[in-house]
Amino acid sequence: MVNSERFSPEAKFTKLPEYEKADLIMCYVSTKEEADTWWLLQKIMQDGKTLTVPRVDGDMMEFYILKDLNQLQPGKFGIFEPSHDCELYIPSGNELMAVPGVKFDNECNRKGHGRGYYDKYFGKYGSRNFFKVALATELQMLPKLENVQPHDIPMDVILTEARTLVRG
Repeated sequence: MVNSERFSPEAKFTKLPEYEKADLIMCYVSTKEEADTWWLLQKIMQDGKTLTVPRVDGDMMEFYILKDLNQLQPGKFGIFEPSHDCELYIPSGNELMAVPGVKFDNECNRKGHGRGYYDKYFGKYGSRNFFKVALATELQMLPKLENVQPHDIPMDVILTEARTLVRG
């Protein structure tokens, strides 16, 4: 299903029924190559929702509760991550997660930066326990991604400035 409202992916994210219902949001901290989440991080906190953001420890990624954006500091690969005084968050099921990526396709597949952190995270906690929403720009969209592997977890929804794609 495709809906073609013209708003930023981040603004569309806050209009999702899943966002309205959620008390806790899992969200990445964007880099230059990704849809910008800095406004969204502030909005989540202003809306009184608990915000969790990822940090890479070794070859695994975990999410941590962020109480203030000042708790973000440059981490691995120069990506802002929660400081070590933030509390680890263990998902309990049905979490709403904004997922980053470099490329996406019309079948809701995503390609990240190639290190597999999100796929490993979904493998550890079960991908069905998350409502996975990719924030993307139309420039990141392709009709079909090449070399999609069985361990590559598709998104439930992809939001761009021009459309909303919902996985079949």
